Amino acid sequence: MIAGRACSTQYRGSSIVVIETKGEHLKNDDSNRKIRLGRAWANMSGNGYRYYMVFEDGVTPPDGAVTLSELVRILEKL
Repeated sequence: MIAGRACSTQYRGSSIVVIETKGEHLKNDDSNRKIRLGRAWANMSGNGYRYYMVFEDGVTPPDGAVTLSELVRILEKL
C-alpha cells in the first residue's frame, strides 16, 4: 500500500517533478481537488514543471491521476 506523501525533485536536469502518492483509502473528492490544483500549479509554472498524483498498481485512479507503472513510463520519456 502506498501512503499519502508528496515529494519533488529535479528530474534529469530539465524538469521539476512533484509526485503525490496515494493509497486507495485516500481516493476521494479531496483527491480530485488536489489533482486540479497540482495541474494548475504545473501549467502556471511553465514547461519544466510536472505534477502527478500516483496510486498503487491495481487501483483505478481518478481522472487526472496515474498508477505507479504509468508514472514510470512517463518519467522514462522525460
